[in-house]
Amino acid sequence: MSSDEAEYMRRMADALRSGAKMLADQCPVCNSPLFEIKGQIWCLKCNKRVIRVSSEEEVEEAFTGITLNELLKTLTTKMEEVNIALKRVADPREIKDLTETLISLLKALELASNLREHFTD
Repeated sequence: MSSDEAEYMRRMADALRSGAKMLADQCPVCNSPLFEIKGQIWCLKCNKRVIRVSSEEEVEEAFTGITLNELLKTLTTKMEEVNIALKRVADPREIKDLTETLISLLKALELASNLREHFTD
């Protein structure tokens, strides 16, 4: 048994011991059994969350919601990085560049937030 397989078996055993339920459904990527853990569906082999949908429209909404949440996290992280850089610089040109970057990130954050609200209504 390879170390990846052993790790997968360990994750399955740990999940079951902690109260997870093995489902009859299979992962759409690797065909391994899915597990319900605290109300969420997971593929323990891929080590990723799985979202169950019943229509093409739900697929689009689920995918967009997940993508937008990731985008919001990334934008927020980048804003923090720009803020830290802004605190350290004294050159007016660098301050201007960083401020313009921050404004662009804020606009992107606002657009992504508005889209997320649209898809979660």
